[in-house]
Amino acid sequence: MADARTKAVLAGALGNVIWGFSFLFIKIALRAVPDPNVLLAHRFTLSTLLMLGMMLAGKGRLSFKGKNWRPVVLLLTMQLTYYLFESYGILYTNSLVAGLVLALVPIVTIGTGALLLKEYPTRRQALFCIMPVIGVILMTISGKELGAITWIGMLFLVLTLLSSALYKTASRKAAAEFDPFERTFMVLAISAVFFSCMGIGAVKGDMVAFFAPFTDWTYVLAVLALSVFCSIVAGILVNYATSHMSVFKVSSFGSLSTLCSTFAGVFILHEPANWMLFLGGALIIVGIWQVTRSGKKD
Repeated sequence: MADARTKAVLAGALGNVIWGFSFLFIKIALRAVPDPNVLLAHRFTLSTLLMLGMMLAGKGRLSFKGKNWRPVVLLLTMQLTYYLFESYGILYTNSLVAGLVLALVPIVTIGTGALLLKEYPTRRQALFCIMPVIGVILMTISGKELGAITWIGMLFLVLTLLSSALYKTASRKAAAEFDPFERTFMVLAISAVFFSCMGIGAVKGDMVAFFAPFTDWTYVLAVLALSVFCSIVAGILVNYATSHMSVFKVSSFGSLSTLCSTFAGVFILHEPANWMLFLGGALIIVGIWQVTRSGKKD
């Protein structure tokens, strides 16, 4: 049991570190596409093809017979909305702000976990939830002054936040019957079909425009990183973690994503930042740390 828990902790941590850098790759890739749905179509189609290749090579399998599909419907719905809202949120803000706002996932997960899984927070957890909320308010004020935040962008990030929390809750419920590989494949395959339709519709059926971004080598590298590491590797790792830990504990690793996205936004993309933005980020991270530190043992 201890060994499985250690593996789950390592999987959850590594998966969230990879997801933290996904904001960087999304921001780079969005520069080359006419619409975010085109990027999502390319990303998930490639991911699905790679996973099909893994199955042909004997590295994974699917077994759906006699299983309860109810949690999977919520799982697939929340993941589709997550990716859609995330891309538009980053498009109208930046990777730094997106990462800091999404650090609130554990706070929202307290509510979804209590409602759907009967995993209730302590008084201390509820009290420290206030700090991240103040942090987001400071970031919003600061970001508008820097020109890094629009209200529509913040709305998309909040919707991303809700989708992420519900996705982790649904993944926890689906883990009873579907293994990490199956859950990851289903999400990627449905996403490939959905966003391919959306992407082709966005370019009005012009397939030349649909595939034109692949002439940009930076786009190709960004899509490969998103498809292989951020979708397949991170997806399997986090789904494995949700199979062995409470959904709230898994969500607590979101602070690692925040740190990575902050690093990438400021030091790699040179996105605008000031002391108030960092103060808001610090309140979010400290609040999350206190909430997860004071939680019940898994």
